[in-house]
Amino acid sequence: MRAMTDQIVLAKEPDFTLGALTVSPARRQAVADDQAETLQPRVMQVLVALAARRGDVVSRDELMARCWGGFAVSDDAIHRCIARLRRLSESHGGFTLETVPRVGYRLVEAEVPSPARRVLNFAVRLFGR
Repeated sequence: MRAMTDQIVLAKEPDFTLGALTVSPARRQAVADDQAETLQPRVMQVLVALAARRGDVVSRDELMARCWGGFAVSDDAIHRCIARLRRLSESHGGFTLETVPRVGYRLVEAEVPSPARRVLNFAVRLFGR
């Protein structure tokens, strides 16, 4: 097992799922319902760091170490990545991100809906409520 301060190398990270979302770090893509979104490298690194510790709080310091190679970055850089991941979550589901004030962030995986629920969700998106 690697140390939590090792920088994330996207080409070496395996694909993983978050709910119904399939994430491919090497391709920098998140796919849900056959729709792929390409994420910026730093945003994908943050997603990988948070997903690796699902349910646990990940500190800003750990994100800086693993995603920015230990370089000090402004809170704004981290906030931009988190905001982008929240937009991904809102559009495709699979997870939510919680902010733990003055500590860090926590990724909470959504439950994978049953096939019947997925059909219902698709119908709602197509025809409205």
